[in-house]
Amino acid sequence: MANDEEKLLLRHLKDLAERAFARSIYTYSNFLSLTEQDVFLKAGSEFGFISHELYGGSELAERRIAVFGDEESFGYPPEYPVTVIKTEPVNDRFSEELTHRDYLGALMNIGIERALTGDIIIRDKRAWIYCHESMAEHICDNLNRIKHTEVSCKIVSSDIPELRPVLTEITLNVASQRTDSIVAAFCGLSRNHAESLFRQGKVFINGREEESVSRKIKEGDILTVRGFGKAIYDGISNETKKGRINIRLRKYGM
Repeated sequence: MANDEEKLLLRHLKDLAERAFARSIYTYSNFLSLTEQDVFLKAGSEFGFISHELYGGSELAERRIAVFGDEESFGYPPEYPVTVIKTEPVNDRFSEELTHRDYLGALMNIGIERALTGDIIIRDKRAWIYCHESMAEHICDNLNRIKHTEVSCKIVSSDIPELRPVLTEITLNVASQRTDSIVAAFCGLSRNHAESLFRQGKVFINGREEESVSRKIKEGDILTVRGFGKAIYDGISNETKKGRINIRLRKYGM
């Protein structure tokens, strides 16, 4: 993000935090991208006067809202303004294989801004759209076609068995615990290609953009590489005779 954009974002989030503090009410931002969340997290000290968290509606959520306030301070729990909408084809036989971009395009066509939608999870010919609660009825009433496929929409519970994450244990052989070495192995790329992902702002550790290729990843860290996936780092399993190491990760899947 450009410096001016970062300043505008932080000013807006600071306004939300100050309103929550002054009025003892929860305040919520729109959905933030990973890059925007990184800006927010790096400015954590500026929000030290009030409790805050990020929430996306599910454990695996990439896009999340900033929430200011907590139950201990306010005396009541938050009511997160996140709604889940399930979309499915009216007729499976005549439906298309729709992509994430297709759903985003259809939402934009009915006037939904990207900041008002969270993750869109596609499973076979069905999708679950996380959105701001103020947009839920509008989406259900107006999203009836995606490309050439007629679809139906309904609001569903946020506890969705089909979307519960599955963690798959994987072992990778790497030269060291340096982040670039692990990212290269995780993505199946050369070290040089992996380094380009850092320059492109695609590597995150525990939700924060990672710029250092030489940082040593620690046990329990959550690694996210945009376009390649997300995994929990579980440490070294053993060292090989050639001085390399085998590391364990649990990769998120569905």
